[in-house]
Amino acid sequence: MSARDNILSRVRDAVRVKAPRPAEPSASAIWPLSGEAEARFREEFTALRGEIVESLPEFLDGFAKIATDGSELAGAGNASVREADLGVTACECLVAQTGSIIVACRSAEERALSSLPPVHLVVARRSQIVLDLDTALGLLRERYGNDFPGTISVISGPSRTADIEKVLVLGAHGPKRLALHLING
Repeated sequence: MSARDNILSRVRDAVRVKAPRPAEPSASAIWPLSGEAEARFREEFTALRGEIVESLPEFLDGFAKIATDGSELAGAGNASVREADLGVTACECLVAQTGSIIVACRSAEERALSSLPPVHLVVARRSQIVLDLDTALGLLRERYGNDFPGTISVISGPSRTADIEKVLVLGAHGPKRLALHLING
């Protein structure tokens, strides 16, 4: 029997065996109550090295060149994305379970705001916090129907890689810092 036939034979044998059915989740596995969603999001987001910006004016004072997606920021001077120190965007929602930010973009210019400047600031409303990715995807389906944007990014902390000798490097493929300013609403 050839190596190919041997492999195919083992695959055929394996698919004949039924996989065990996963256990149903217990009531304790269902989390959190909606009042706990912001606390859970903050915990997960900061664990991923995201920064919560409490005072937006103080935070913005540290940046000379700011590129935005059209959001009005007091005192923010617009710059081209390539020369900006800070990219400012809105988001679709915040995912409490993973501490992730969902950003949708229709153009390369919009996408560049969240990936080219060394610091990415997201301005979001507290009401945009959802419990999990399933809820986030449902929200996107409801909002866009069959007209999805070209890019939907799930951002979980600053850009990072550990490709070289398993040493964590921030900012290798995008912003070194990810910041979030929550507003009421």
